[in-house]
This record gives sequence, C-alpha cells and structure tokens, in this order.
Amino acid sequence: MTSKLERTPNQFALSAFWFAWEVHWAALLGAAMQAQVARFIEPSVTGVATAILSGAGAFFSIAAQYGAGKASDAAGRRIPFIVVGTLLDVAALFGFALAPSFSTVVLAFVAVQISLNIAGGPYQALIPDRVPRSRHGGASAIMALYRLAGTAAGLLLAKALVLQPGPKVTEPMLTHGLLSLATALSIVLLAALAITIFGVPDRASAASGPNASSAAAIAPQAWPERASFIWLIVSRSLVSMGLYLILPFFAFFLRFALHVQAYLQTNLTLLLTIVGFSLLGTLPAWLLGDRLSKRTIMFAALAFLALGALLVATTSGVQRLGVLAAILGIGWGVYYAVDWALACNLLPAGRAGALMAIWNIGASGPQVLSPLIGGVIADRVGAASGDQGAGYRVLFELVCAYVVLGAVALAFVREPRGGKAAERS
Repeated sequence: MTSKLERTPNQFALSAFWFAWEVHWAALLGAAMQAQVARFIEPSVTGVATAILSGAGAFFSIAAQYGAGKASDAAGRRIPFIVVGTLLDVAALFGFALAPSFSTVVLAFVAVQISLNIAGGPYQALIPDRVPRSRHGGASAIMALYRLAGTAAGLLLAKALVLQPGPKVTEPMLTHGLLSLATALSIVLLAALAITIFGVPDRASAASGPNASSAAAIAPQAWPERASFIWLIVSRSLVSMGLYLILPFFAFFLRFALHVQAYLQTNLTLLLTIVGFSLLGTLPAWLLGDRLSKRTIMFAALAFLALGALLVATTSGVQRLGVLAAILGIGWGVYYAVDWALACNLLPAGRAGALMAIWNIGASGPQVLSPLIGGVIADRVGAASGDQGAGYRVLFELVCAYVVLGAVALAFVREPRGGKAAERS
C-alpha cells in the first residue's frame, strides 16, 4: 500500500536540481559558448565552429546519460550517480573557463556534458519513480516552472558575468568573467545537490515507489504504450531540432542579419523575454495538464512556436522581436510543461532510468545534429548570397518546419488514460 509520503513527495526537493541544471545550461549555451567562439574563431566560420562545439559535447552526453540511467536502474539507487556527476562537472566548468585555445574549449565542453549527464540520467527518473501516474501532469508543470526559472537565472548570470569579445575587452577580462561564471554555477549546483540528497530518500528507487508494483514482472513485450513512446520521441526530436537552432544561433542572427552591435547582451535580453513568457505558459499547463488531453495542449503550444519562428525569420528590425519572443515563450512554456508528463504516462514500471535517458535523446540528439546542420547552412547560404545574415534567416524558417513536422509525429501518439479519473479508479 502506498503511503501518504510516497504519494505526495516534496516537490521542492524533487525539482530543485532541475533549477540548477537549467541555470548551468542556460549560462553556457546562451552566452559562454558564443563568447568562446567569438574569442577564438573568425566570423566567416562562426556557424561551423558553433556546430562543432555544441555538437561534440552533446554527442557524448547521450551515452553518458543512458549508461548512468541504466546503471541506476540496475543498482536501484539514483543519488550516488547524481553526486559523482555533479562533482565532476564542477571541475570541468573551470577547465572550460581557463581553456587557452578553441580545441581545449571543445575538450572541456565535452567533459562538462559527460559529467553533468552522469547526474542527469538517474536524476530525471525521480519523477516517474516518486509521483503517481495520475499526478504526472501537475508534477511536470512544477518541474517546468523550476527549469524555466533556472533558465532565467542562468541567462541573468551570463548577462552579468560574460563579456562580449572586442577590441576593448582584454584576455584577462574575458577569463575573469568566465571564471566568475564557473564559480557561481558551482555554488548553485552544489546547493541543489544538497537539497536533493537530504530531501529525496534514496531507497531502491528503480524498483519501488508509487509506479512500480513489480518491475521484474513487466517484460518489454508487455508494454502496450511502446509505439506511442517511440512516436513521442520522434516528435520531441523534431521540435528540439528547431529549439536547438534558436539558442546557439540567435546571437549571431542579431549580429549578422539585423546588424546589432551589442549582439550578445541583446541576445540575452531577448532570451530572458522568451523565458519570462514561458514561465507564464506553465500556469495553464499546471491547471489543465491532469484534466485535458496532453496532446491537445501540446498541439496548441506547437502552433505558437511555429508562428513565432516564421515571423522572426521575416523581421527586418529588432523592434518587433520583443513581441515575437513573447509568442515563442508562451509556446515553449506550455510545451515544456506537458511533454514530460505525457512521456511519464507512457512508461512501464521500474525502468524509468534507462527509458527516460532514451526519451531524453529526443533533446540530446538534436543538440548534436541540429547545430551541425544549422551551422553549415548558415555559413554556406551566407557565402552563396553574399549576405552572411541570410543564412541565419533560413535557420528560423527551418525552426518552423521542424516544429510542424513534430506536430505531425505527435498525431500518431495514443495518450493513455490519466489524471484525476485514473486516480479514483
């Protein structure tokens, strides 16, 4: 019989590490990575260099996350993996800040990706481990709130500490800013780690809890939602292909397409606008996620994302970008708050660590592939047209196309019964 404590886990302790996770990635992917590219790389190959940096790290993160997630299933423990991965990541962050060349930046970023994903694979299984299926919608929305708040905090940290390379910015100034960022990120990660350790009991996580009646009794062939889970991964992968063209390339879109001088700071301001409106988007998802069809909510969110991306591609100045950032943000927030819940609804008991790592390939895989494709397209279209900004406009058209294809794949997902009705049955 499930105890009251198991059925109502401490949501703060359960979601705090997500906050730190997003602070970390928002600061690195939103500004620190671009600063290192601009520091070491000529403008004509900025797209390819960005693709190499983001893609190489993300490729290794997939293997690290799956391996650690599967190992935590076998061990029946999550916390030891989270501790080891976090501590390794702290060391790797300082290596990234102190890297003396682009090749060492790439190596350090690979180390960062591997380390934090050793923690992330087991950590992301905690919600399906601890939260009853009928409450996945609400728990997913709360998780999204913490993650998006972390994204905002990470962008603010980067805005305060990361300097844009230029003639008035010396090498010691750049390094000092990145070291300050590494220190701040380490403090946030270690604080969240402590909350997780003391707030989430690590008792046979993979084989117990409200969603695991008998993990050993559930064979792969007895999983009726398998096909829907696969289609949901395909849909998430396509949507993520679009989203991972925005984060690494938006600053260079501002620089080359709209000719913004302070492009790095303007980029962070607009990303913060997107995140601010995405936080608002989690509210309807929290209220409706366990009451309405999650697919219906996701279709509406994808319509906002596709429209916003298409309008960005055609804009001729920065004046409208605030409104367009709001449209993108609402779509992102609603989608982000619900897709996780639908994935958790489709999981069989006792296999969350490995399967959620596979599910997360829908985000990690595009983090490798999308920048590689986008970087090559941006540079080649720019070279062919004689306008470097034209390539970055094409990328936002591609965002719209990816999101539409993601909606098509989502149509093949069959949503299981959930929400309050399931809880009463």
